[in-house]
Amino acid sequence: MIQRITIKYFLFSTLLLVLFSCNPVVHKERTNVVLPILPQPKMVQVYDGSFALDSMTQLVFSTDEQQKIANYFNRELKKLAGFSCRIQSASKEKKSILFVQVDSLANEAYLLDIDRARITVKASSEAGYFYAVQTLLQLTPVTGKEMGQTALRFSQLSISDEPRFKWRGALLDVSRHFFGPASIKKLIDQMAAQKMNRLHLHLTDDPGWRIEIKEYPKLVEIGSLGDRTDPDGPAMYLTENEARDITAYANDRQITIVPEVDIPGHSGAVSRAYPEFSGGNNTLNIANPEAIKMMETVILRLADIFNTSYIHFGSDEVRHHNWEGRPDMKARMMELGLKDQREFEGWFDRKMADFIVQSGLNPVAWDEAFDFGVNKSTIIQWWRGEYPEVLKRAAEQGYDIILSPVDFLYLDYPSDLKEGGANWEGLHNGANSMEAIYTWNPIPKTFNDAMAAHVIGMEAGIWTEFIADEKRLEYMVYPRLAGVAEKAWTQEGNLNWDSFRQRLSVQYKRYNRDSINYRIPNLGVEERKVRQPEAFLGPIPD
Repeated sequence: MIQRITIKYFLFSTLLLVLFSCNPVVHKERTNVVLPILPQPKMVQVYDGSFALDSMTQLVFSTDEQQKIANYFNRELKKLAGFSCRIQSASKEKKSILFVQVDSLANEAYLLDIDRARITVKASSEAGYFYAVQTLLQLTPVTGKEMGQTALRFSQLSISDEPRFKWRGALLDVSRHFFGPASIKKLIDQMAAQKMNRLHLHLTDDPGWRIEIKEYPKLVEIGSLGDRTDPDGPAMYLTENEARDITAYANDRQITIVPEVDIPGHSGAVSRAYPEFSGGNNTLNIANPEAIKMMETVILRLADIFNTSYIHFGSDEVRHHNWEGRPDMKARMMELGLKDQREFEGWFDRKMADFIVQSGLNPVAWDEAFDFGVNKSTIIQWWRGEYPEVLKRAAEQGYDIILSPVDFLYLDYPSDLKEGGANWEGLHNGANSMEAIYTWNPIPKTFNDAMAAHVIGMEAGIWTEFIADEKRLEYMVYPRLAGVAEKAWTQEGNLNWDSFRQRLSVQYKRYNRDSINYRIPNLGVEERKVRQPEAFLGPIPD
């Protein structure tokens, strides 16, 4: 009798074991959960339960790319929490962060799954792993007490994510006022944290030439002297070694540097350094073959120094010049069969774009270049919001386009009309507030699918005529750059202003942690004058 009972108990227990082992654990999903992730992922599901991350957690990889990102995560985790995980090439325990190669995923896409036993990161590329890790770092609690904790808890969840646009950028003007390696790296860190991938450095303009070109030493010996505030100031520029170091730092964070040499206008610094190459009124003498040779040399050097295939050659705002009044330039126009200086400018822009393409590089230019019929491989950066027809025709003709309209994406414009900032092309939509940026529709309603496909992304402009130091720089950039990052990454259907503002409340804590001088929300004018007087530098709209 006892033997029969024992056998029945054994069979019943075995049946239960089989039943449970054949049915996976069903997670209970939590609804209405807003995670502090910027930009908002494509798909998020949050479940009951959590994963405890501590110094015993293993980072498990199988490729060099995975190991590189695992090491990056460990360094960042150490900064945030004071501990790091163990690095393993094979998992010995369940408690792990496992990197898995999934070749079917898009280049920058990733999958992130967190359960009680492990965190699984899936991607097809180094960029995908990097962005998954950025999401994981943003899920790290920001309490001010992270340092010294023995473990961090992460909600169980599943995230599927990929970007809307492939070009998610910011421009930093280091010519009007110079910002050196430390400031640039600080900006790179903030961009990387929010999955931005292009840093456009405006290296040359009338106030100063800011990059060392060894073949033409006077560009920095003379051309880099002073800035917009103090034209008689010292030399300020990036050495070649500094530029290469910044590039490596950016590339490790999946950011491509896009160097710009702004020609044939905005060439005042070149004119001071090499007067023989001046076309008058801060322009390049494009009739001088040695001037053109210099710029071709500069372009090739920039591609090498910044490890990039993208070269921005400017082409904007070539005005108030008198090329037809200069005998050498007039003679060259006649030789080329050109009727006026505008046609001469177009000839030069086409020549530069063709040279860049023939050099195996990708040309980028401001939207004025479009009207000159430059090489179709040129990426057109549309900035003149008053000329929507230029955007439309460029898309119709098959040019790839970066959106940088002044009335939404210029971060030197004020956040509030009671504050100081630029207004170069007017403030047609009022201030470039966070809400204006976030609710702007980047794709015109008149675009069909084929035209929309040529909009490859967007880029915020940080021009520095009225930004002379880092405190002012950060005030103008943050938190608006977070809004640009979300607009560039997040699918249109997932954008939600209320959710963004809720997630931004945690981002403010990250800014405090990282010593970022962001614009504090909800301050009255008088209180802001006391707490953030840098808000009122530059012209204030009437």
